[in-house]
Amino acid sequence: MSLDAFFAPKSILLVGSSKMSETGLMVTPEIFRRVCINLDKFSGKLAVSSVEERGGFPPADLAIVTLPPEKILEMLPSIKAKAVIILSGGFDAEQRKKLKMVASSKRIRVLGPNSVCGVINAHNALNTTFEPEIEIKAGKISVISQSGGVGVTILDYLVSNGIGIAKFAWVGDMADVNECDLLEYFLADEKTHVVLLYLESVREPRRFMAIAKRSQKPILVLKAGVSEESKSRALTHTDSLSTDAEIYSSAFRQAGMIEVESVRELFNCSQLFERYRKRKISRIAIVSNTGGSSILAADMCHKHGLGLARLSDGTKNRITKKYPRIKTINPLDIAADADGERYKFVLDAVARDRNVDAILIISQLKSCLLKPEDLDALKRVKTSKVVVACAPGDDDYRKIRFFLRDSFPLYSSVEDAVRVLKHAQDYGKRF
Repeated sequence: MSLDAFFAPKSILLVGSSKMSETGLMVTPEIFRRVCINLDKFSGKLAVSSVEERGGFPPADLAIVTLPPEKILEMLPSIKAKAVIILSGGFDAEQRKKLKMVASSKRIRVLGPNSVCGVINAHNALNTTFEPEIEIKAGKISVISQSGGVGVTILDYLVSNGIGIAKFAWVGDMADVNECDLLEYFLADEKTHVVLLYLESVREPRRFMAIAKRSQKPILVLKAGVSEESKSRALTHTDSLSTDAEIYSSAFRQAGMIEVESVRELFNCSQLFERYRKRKISRIAIVSNTGGSSILAADMCHKHGLGLARLSDGTKNRITKKYPRIKTINPLDIAADADGERYKFVLDAVARDRNVDAILIISQLKSCLLKPEDLDALKRVKTSKVVVACAPGDDDYRKIRFFLRDSFPLYSSVEDAVRVLKHAQDYGKRF
Protein backbone atom coordinates (compact mmCIF):
# COMPACT_ATOMS: atom_id res chain seq x y z
CA MET A 1 0.00 0.00 0.00
CA SER A 2 1.32 3.44 -0.93
CA LEU A 3 2.40 5.87 1.78
CA ASP A 4 1.22 8.90 -0.22
CA ALA A 5 -1.43 9.71 2.38
CA PHE A 6 1.35 10.48 4.87
CA PHE A 7 3.31 12.80 2.59
CA ALA A 8 0.78 14.20 0.11
CA PRO A 9 -2.60 14.35 1.89
CA LYS A 10 -5.36 16.47 0.43
CA SER A 11 -7.20 16.62 3.74
CA ILE A 12 -5.96 16.38 7.31
CA LEU A 13 -7.85 15.57 10.49
CA LEU A 14 -6.42 16.71 13.84
CA VAL A 15 -7.39 14.71 16.91
CA GLY A 16 -6.18 15.89 20.32
CA SER A 17 -4.96 19.02 22.02
CA SER A 18 -2.37 20.37 24.39
CA LYS A 19 -5.04 20.40 27.11
CA MET A 20 -6.81 17.11 27.66
CA SER A 21 -9.80 16.58 29.91
CA GLU A 22 -11.90 13.53 30.70
CA THR A 23 -14.96 15.14 29.11
CA GLY A 24 -13.81 14.72 25.51
CA LEU A 25 -11.57 15.96 22.76
CA MET A 26 -10.72 19.54 21.98
CA VAL A 27 -8.69 20.84 19.05
CA THR A 28 -7.06 24.14 19.89
CA PRO A 29 -5.76 26.87 17.55
CA GLU A 30 -2.31 26.24 19.03
CA ILE A 31 -2.29 22.66 17.81
CA PHE A 32 -3.84 23.69 14.50
CA ARG A 33 -0.99 26.10 13.80
CA ARG A 34 1.66 23.69 15.02
CA VAL A 35 0.61 20.77 12.85
CA CYS A 36 -0.82 22.45 9.78
CA ILE A 37 1.66 25.14 8.84
CA ASN A 38 1.33 26.25 5.21
CA LEU A 39 -1.54 23.91 4.43
CA ASP A 40 -2.88 26.58 2.06
CA LYS A 41 -0.48 25.08 -0.50
CA PHE A 42 -2.45 21.84 -0.59
CA SER A 43 -4.84 21.36 -3.44
CA GLY A 44 -7.58 19.91 -1.23
CA LYS A 45 -9.70 20.84 1.75
CA LEU A 46 -8.60 20.82 5.37
CA ALA A 47 -10.74 18.80 7.77
CA VAL A 48 -10.48 19.94 11.38
CA SER A 49 -13.03 18.97 13.98
CA SER A 50 -13.76 17.75 17.45
CA VAL A 51 -16.14 15.00 18.47
CA GLU A 52 -18.32 17.48 20.34
CA GLU A 53 -18.57 19.92 17.43
CA ARG A 54 -19.45 17.46 14.69
CA GLY A 55 -20.70 14.42 16.52
CA GLY A 56 -18.12 12.33 14.67
CA PHE A 57 -14.97 12.48 12.60
CA PRO A 58 -15.13 13.68 8.98
CA PRO A 59 -13.18 11.60 6.43
CA ALA A 60 -9.61 12.67 5.66
CA ASP A 61 -6.52 11.34 3.94
CA LEU A 62 -4.37 11.80 7.05
CA ALA A 63 -5.21 11.96 10.74
CA ILE A 64 -2.67 13.34 13.22
CA VAL A 65 -3.33 12.16 16.77
CA THR A 66 -1.91 13.25 20.09
CA LEU A 67 -3.82 11.48 22.87
CA PRO A 68 -3.16 9.02 25.71
CA PRO A 69 -3.07 5.37 24.53
CA GLU A 70 -6.48 4.40 25.94
CA LYS A 71 -8.13 7.37 24.20
CA ILE A 72 -6.51 6.52 20.88
CA LEU A 73 -7.71 2.92 21.06
CA GLU A 74 -11.18 4.21 21.89
CA MET A 75 -11.32 6.75 19.05
CA LEU A 76 -9.39 4.96 16.28
CA PRO A 77 -12.35 2.81 15.09
CA SER A 78 -14.29 6.05 14.46
CA ILE A 79 -11.53 7.75 12.45
CA LYS A 80 -12.14 7.62 8.69
CA ALA A 81 -8.64 8.12 7.34
CA LYS A 82 -6.21 6.37 5.01
CA ALA A 83 -3.25 7.06 7.28
CA VAL A 84 -2.75 7.99 10.94
CA ILE A 85 0.27 9.57 12.61
CA ILE A 86 0.34 8.96 16.37
CA LEU A 87 2.69 11.53 17.88
CA SER A 88 2.10 10.49 21.50
CA GLY A 89 3.69 7.50 23.22
CA GLY A 90 3.16 5.48 26.38
CA PHE A 91 1.73 2.34 24.74
CA ASP A 92 2.47 -0.96 26.47
CA ALA A 93 2.86 -4.23 24.53
CA GLU A 94 -0.82 -5.16 24.79
CA GLN A 95 -1.96 -1.71 23.66
CA ARG A 96 0.38 -1.83 20.67
CA LYS A 97 -1.06 -5.21 19.75
CA LYS A 98 -4.61 -3.83 19.90
CA LEU A 99 -3.57 -0.78 17.88
CA LYS A 100 -2.16 -2.98 15.14
CA MET A 101 -5.29 -5.15 15.07
CA VAL A 102 -7.62 -2.15 14.74
CA ALA A 103 -5.47 -0.53 12.03
CA SER A 104 -5.32 -3.80 10.09
CA SER A 105 -9.07 -4.39 10.30
CA LYS A 106 -9.81 -0.87 9.06
CA ARG A 107 -6.99 -0.95 6.46
CA ILE A 108 -5.41 2.16 7.98
CA ARG A 109 -1.64 2.67 7.86
CA VAL A 110 -0.22 3.93 11.17
CA LEU A 111 3.04 5.79 11.78
CA GLY A 112 3.98 5.46 15.46
CA PRO A 113 2.96 5.45 18.22
CA ASN A 114 5.60 7.63 19.83
CA SER A 115 6.45 9.12 16.45
CA VAL A 116 7.01 12.39 18.38
CA CYS A 117 7.49 14.55 15.26
CA GLY A 118 5.65 12.75 12.46
CA VAL A 119 6.64 13.69 8.91
CA ILE A 120 7.96 16.46 6.71
CA ASN A 121 7.51 16.87 2.98
CA ALA A 122 9.46 19.99 2.05
CA HIS A 123 8.15 19.94 -1.52
CA ASN A 124 4.57 20.67 -0.43
CA ALA A 125 5.35 22.40 2.92
CA LEU A 126 3.87 19.62 5.08
CA ASN A 127 5.45 19.79 8.54
CA THR A 128 3.96 17.99 11.55
CA THR A 129 6.89 18.67 13.89
CA PHE A 130 6.92 20.96 16.90
CA GLU A 131 9.01 23.44 14.89
CA PRO A 132 6.66 24.78 12.22
CA GLU A 133 8.44 28.11 11.93
CA ILE A 134 11.80 26.75 10.79
CA GLU A 135 12.56 27.40 7.14
CA ILE A 136 13.03 24.03 5.46
CA LYS A 137 14.55 24.15 2.00
CA ALA A 138 13.16 21.69 -0.54
CA GLY A 139 15.88 19.35 -1.73
CA LYS A 140 16.97 15.78 -2.46
CA ILE A 141 17.68 14.20 0.94
CA SER A 142 15.13 12.00 2.72
CA VAL A 143 15.55 10.85 6.31
CA ILE A 144 14.17 7.97 8.40
CA SER A 145 14.78 8.18 12.15
CA GLN A 146 13.91 5.73 14.92
CA SER A 147 14.50 8.47 17.49
CA GLY A 148 12.77 11.80 17.93
CA GLY A 149 15.84 13.44 19.43
CA VAL A 150 18.37 12.12 16.92
CA GLY A 151 16.00 12.93 14.07
CA VAL A 152 15.68 16.52 15.27
CA THR A 153 19.48 16.75 15.48
CA ILE A 154 19.79 15.60 11.87
CA LEU A 155 17.10 18.10 10.89
CA ASP A 156 18.99 20.88 12.68
CA TYR A 157 22.22 20.04 10.84
CA LEU A 158 20.47 20.10 7.48
CA VAL A 159 18.42 23.24 8.05
CA SER A 160 21.16 25.32 9.71
CA ASN A 161 23.52 24.52 6.83
CA GLY A 162 20.96 25.27 4.13
CA ILE A 163 20.82 21.68 2.87
CA GLY A 164 17.59 20.77 1.10
CA ILE A 165 15.21 18.05 2.32
CA ALA A 166 12.83 15.93 0.29
CA LYS A 167 11.00 13.97 3.00
CA PHE A 168 11.51 13.14 6.67
CA ALA A 169 9.85 10.51 8.86
CA TRP A 170 10.09 9.68 12.56
CA VAL A 171 8.95 6.04 12.86
CA GLY A 172 8.55 5.80 16.65
CA ASP A 173 7.56 2.38 18.02
CA MET A 174 6.60 0.98 14.59
CA ALA A 175 3.31 -0.72 15.42
CA ASP A 176 2.65 -0.72 11.67
CA VAL A 177 4.79 1.37 9.28
CA ASN A 178 8.45 0.52 9.75
CA GLU A 179 11.82 1.48 8.28
CA CYS A 180 11.41 -1.03 5.41
CA ASP A 181 8.14 0.53 4.25
CA LEU A 182 9.63 4.01 4.32
CA LEU A 183 12.92 3.02 2.70
CA GLU A 184 11.09 1.36 -0.18
CA TYR A 185 8.85 4.42 -0.55
CA PHE A 186 11.72 6.91 -0.50
CA LEU A 187 13.80 4.92 -2.99
CA ALA A 188 10.87 5.04 -5.41
CA ASP A 189 10.38 8.78 -4.82
CA GLU A 190 11.70 10.87 -7.72
CA LYS A 191 12.39 13.81 -5.40
CA THR A 192 14.71 11.70 -3.23
CA HIS A 193 18.32 11.23 -4.37
CA VAL A 194 19.85 9.99 -1.12
CA VAL A 195 18.37 8.39 2.02
CA LEU A 196 19.69 8.85 5.57
CA LEU A 197 18.81 6.28 8.24
CA TYR A 198 19.15 6.35 12.01
CA LEU A 199 18.47 2.82 13.24
CA GLU A 200 18.31 1.19 16.64
CA SER A 201 16.83 -2.04 15.28
CA VAL A 202 15.61 -3.61 12.04
CA ARG A 203 12.17 -5.23 12.23
CA GLU A 204 12.39 -7.17 8.94
CA PRO A 205 16.11 -7.80 8.28
CA ARG A 206 15.73 -9.91 5.12
CA ARG A 207 13.31 -7.50 3.52
CA PHE A 208 15.44 -4.52 4.57
CA MET A 209 18.59 -5.93 2.99
CA ALA A 210 16.75 -6.96 -0.19
CA ILE A 211 15.39 -3.41 -0.63
CA ALA A 212 18.84 -1.89 -0.05
CA LYS A 213 20.55 -4.26 -2.54
CA ARG A 214 18.16 -3.17 -5.29
CA SER A 215 18.77 0.52 -4.66
CA GLN A 216 20.38 2.73 -7.27
CA LYS A 217 20.46 5.57 -4.74
CA PRO A 218 22.96 6.02 -1.90
CA ILE A 219 21.72 4.84 1.51
CA LEU A 220 23.61 6.22 4.51
CA VAL A 221 23.02 4.45 7.81
CA LEU A 222 23.91 5.23 11.43
CA LYS A 223 23.28 2.17 13.60
CA ALA A 224 23.02 2.69 17.35
CA GLY A 225 22.76 0.13 20.15
CA VAL A 226 26.15 -1.54 19.67
CA SER A 227 27.32 -1.57 23.32
CA GLU A 228 25.71 -3.74 25.97
CA GLU A 229 24.52 -0.64 27.85
CA SER A 230 23.00 0.98 24.77
CA LYS A 231 21.30 -2.28 23.76
CA SER A 232 19.33 -2.22 27.00
CA ARG A 233 18.28 1.37 26.40
CA ALA A 234 17.37 0.63 22.76
CA LEU A 235 15.07 -2.14 23.97
CA THR A 236 13.11 0.32 26.12
CA HIS A 237 13.21 2.96 23.38
CA THR A 238 11.88 1.06 20.34
CA ASP A 239 10.87 -2.23 21.99
CA SER A 240 13.29 -4.10 19.73
CA LEU A 241 16.64 -5.49 20.75
CA SER A 242 19.57 -4.86 18.40
CA THR A 243 21.99 -7.69 17.59
CA ASP A 244 25.76 -7.67 17.31
CA ALA A 245 27.26 -4.64 15.60
CA GLU A 246 29.54 -6.80 13.45
CA ILE A 247 26.57 -8.66 11.99
CA TYR A 248 24.81 -5.44 11.07
CA SER A 249 27.95 -3.86 9.61
CA SER A 250 28.61 -6.90 7.45
CA ALA A 251 25.02 -6.94 6.23
CA PHE A 252 25.12 -3.21 5.45
CA ARG A 253 28.29 -3.67 3.37
CA GLN A 254 26.82 -6.61 1.47
CA ALA A 255 23.71 -4.58 0.69
CA GLY A 256 25.81 -1.66 -0.61
CA MET A 257 24.85 0.76 2.16
CA ILE A 258 27.26 3.33 3.62
CA GLU A 259 27.63 2.95 7.39
CA VAL A 260 28.77 5.98 9.40
CA GLU A 261 29.74 6.43 13.04
CA SER A 262 28.02 9.66 14.09
CA VAL A 263 25.22 12.08 13.28
CA ARG A 264 27.86 14.57 12.13
CA GLU A 265 29.31 12.05 9.70
CA LEU A 266 25.81 11.19 8.47
CA PHE A 267 25.27 14.86 7.69
CA ASN A 268 28.74 15.28 6.17
CA CYS A 269 28.22 12.39 3.77
CA SER A 270 24.76 13.59 2.81
CA GLN A 271 26.26 16.77 1.38
CA LEU A 272 28.42 14.84 -1.05
CA PHE A 273 25.96 12.13 -2.02
CA GLU A 274 23.10 14.49 -2.80
CA ARG A 275 25.38 16.05 -5.41
CA TYR A 276 27.55 13.17 -6.63
CA ARG A 277 26.25 9.66 -7.25
CA LYS A 278 27.75 6.55 -8.85
CA ARG A 279 31.29 7.95 -9.10
CA LYS A 280 34.45 5.85 -9.13
CA ILE A 281 37.12 7.54 -7.02
CA SER A 282 40.66 6.25 -6.59
CA ARG A 283 42.94 9.23 -7.31
CA ILE A 284 42.67 12.40 -5.23
CA ALA A 285 44.27 15.79 -5.91
CA ILE A 286 44.76 18.12 -2.93
CA VAL A 287 44.98 21.89 -3.47
CA SER A 288 45.73 24.01 -0.40
CA ASN A 289 46.99 27.47 0.54
CA THR A 290 48.76 26.08 3.62
CA GLY A 291 51.43 23.38 3.61
CA GLY A 292 50.60 21.85 6.98
CA SER A 293 46.96 21.19 6.19
CA SER A 294 47.86 19.68 2.82
CA ILE A 295 50.30 17.28 4.52
CA LEU A 296 47.66 16.28 7.08
CA ALA A 297 45.20 15.67 4.24
CA ALA A 298 47.72 13.46 2.43
CA ASP A 299 48.32 11.48 5.62
CA MET A 300 44.59 11.05 6.15
CA CYS A 301 44.18 9.83 2.56
CA HIS A 302 46.94 7.27 3.16
CA LYS A 303 45.32 6.16 6.42
CA HIS A 304 41.98 5.56 4.71
CA GLY A 305 43.41 3.89 1.62
CA LEU A 306 42.80 6.79 -0.76
CA GLY A 307 45.45 7.16 -3.45
CA LEU A 308 46.87 10.54 -4.45
CA ALA A 309 46.80 11.32 -8.15
CA ARG A 310 50.03 11.64 -10.13
CA LEU A 311 49.65 14.92 -11.95
CA SER A 312 50.33 14.76 -15.69
CA ASP A 313 53.26 16.62 -17.25
CA GLY A 314 50.80 18.85 -19.05
CA THR A 315 49.17 19.90 -15.78
CA LYS A 316 52.55 20.53 -14.14
CA ASN A 317 53.79 22.62 -17.07
CA ARG A 318 50.60 24.67 -17.22
CA ILE A 319 50.82 25.56 -13.52
CA THR A 320 54.61 26.18 -13.52
CA LYS A 321 54.41 28.47 -16.52
CA LYS A 322 51.89 30.71 -14.74
CA TYR A 323 53.21 30.33 -11.17
CA PRO A 324 56.88 29.22 -11.27
CA ARG A 325 57.21 29.24 -7.44
CA ILE A 326 54.64 26.47 -7.00
CA LYS A 327 56.16 23.01 -6.65
CA THR A 328 53.87 20.87 -8.77
CA ILE A 329 53.62 17.81 -6.55
CA ASN A 330 50.45 16.40 -5.07
CA PRO A 331 49.44 17.69 -2.52
CA LEU A 332 49.67 21.09 -4.18
CA ASP A 333 50.63 23.92 -1.83
CA ILE A 334 49.76 27.10 -3.73
CA ALA A 335 51.16 29.25 -0.89
CA ALA A 336 49.69 31.52 1.78
CA ASP A 337 49.58 34.54 -0.56
CA ALA A 338 47.22 32.81 -3.01
CA ASP A 339 44.17 34.78 -4.09
CA GLY A 340 40.98 33.62 -5.76
CA GLU A 341 42.40 33.81 -9.28
CA ARG A 342 45.35 31.59 -8.36
CA TYR A 343 42.95 29.08 -6.84
CA LYS A 344 40.81 29.11 -9.97
CA PHE A 345 43.74 28.75 -12.38
CA VAL A 346 45.24 25.80 -10.49
CA LEU A 347 41.88 24.12 -10.04
CA ASP A 348 41.04 24.52 -13.73
CA ALA A 349 44.33 22.84 -14.60
CA VAL A 350 43.88 20.01 -12.09
CA ALA A 351 40.24 19.46 -13.09
CA ARG A 352 41.31 18.84 -16.72
CA ASP A 353 43.88 16.25 -15.67
CA ARG A 354 42.75 12.74 -16.65
CA ASN A 355 44.75 11.27 -13.79
CA VAL A 356 42.49 13.00 -11.24
CA ASP A 357 39.15 11.57 -10.08
CA ALA A 358 38.38 13.98 -7.22
CA ILE A 359 39.71 17.25 -5.80
CA LEU A 360 40.01 18.32 -2.17
CA ILE A 361 40.29 22.11 -1.80
CA ILE A 362 41.68 23.39 1.51
CA SER A 363 41.26 27.12 2.18
CA GLN A 364 42.40 28.99 5.27
CA LEU A 365 42.03 32.69 6.03
CA LYS A 366 44.09 33.21 9.16
CA SER A 367 47.85 33.64 8.52
CA CYS A 368 47.03 33.83 4.81
CA LEU A 369 46.25 36.67 2.40
CA LEU A 370 43.11 34.95 1.12
CA LYS A 371 39.85 36.83 1.63
CA PRO A 372 36.51 35.01 1.82
CA GLU A 373 35.17 36.94 -1.17
CA ASP A 374 38.15 35.75 -3.25
CA LEU A 375 36.66 32.27 -3.18
CA ASP A 376 33.82 33.48 -5.38
CA ALA A 377 36.22 32.65 -8.21
CA LEU A 378 35.88 28.95 -7.35
CA LYS A 379 32.24 29.04 -8.40
CA ARG A 380 33.44 29.56 -11.97
CA VAL A 381 35.37 26.29 -12.01
CA LYS A 382 33.50 23.95 -14.35
CA THR A 383 34.09 20.24 -13.89
CA SER A 384 32.11 17.02 -13.63
CA LYS A 385 34.62 15.58 -11.16
CA VAL A 386 33.95 15.24 -7.46
CA VAL A 387 35.05 18.40 -5.64
CA VAL A 388 34.92 18.87 -1.87
CA ALA A 389 36.10 21.93 0.05
CA CYS A 390 37.54 22.23 3.53
CA ALA A 391 37.93 25.32 5.72
CA PRO A 392 39.68 24.11 8.89
CA GLY A 393 38.47 25.72 12.09
CA ASP A 394 35.26 27.36 13.20
CA ASP A 395 35.45 31.03 12.23
CA ASP A 396 37.07 30.36 8.84
CA TYR A 397 34.44 27.71 8.12
CA ARG A 398 31.54 30.07 8.83
CA LYS A 399 33.00 32.86 6.67
CA ILE A 400 33.90 30.62 3.75
CA ARG A 401 30.56 28.78 3.89
CA PHE A 402 28.79 32.12 3.42
CA PHE A 403 30.64 32.79 0.16
CA LEU A 404 30.78 29.26 -1.24
CA ARG A 405 27.18 28.43 -0.23
CA ASP A 406 25.99 25.57 -2.46
CA SER A 407 29.02 25.47 -4.75
CA PHE A 408 30.70 22.45 -3.15
CA PRO A 409 30.25 20.23 -0.10
CA LEU A 410 32.17 22.11 2.62
CA TYR A 411 33.71 20.72 5.82
CA SER A 412 35.32 22.29 8.88
CA SER A 413 38.11 19.74 9.24
CA VAL A 414 40.49 17.85 6.99
CA GLU A 415 39.50 14.61 8.71
CA ASP A 416 35.82 15.08 7.89
CA ALA A 417 36.53 15.86 4.24
CA VAL A 418 38.77 12.83 3.74
CA ARG A 419 36.37 10.44 5.49
CA VAL A 420 33.59 11.58 3.15
CA LEU A 421 35.82 10.94 0.13
CA LYS A 422 36.56 7.46 1.49
CA HIS A 423 32.84 6.70 1.72
CA ALA A 424 32.40 7.98 -1.84
CA GLN A 425 35.22 5.67 -2.98
CA ASP A 426 33.64 2.65 -1.29
CA TYR A 427 30.20 3.40 -2.74
CA GLY A 428 31.64 3.90 -6.25
CA LYS A 429 32.98 0.34 -6.21
CA ARG A 430 29.39 -0.90 -6.52
CA PHE A 431 29.13 0.30 -10.11
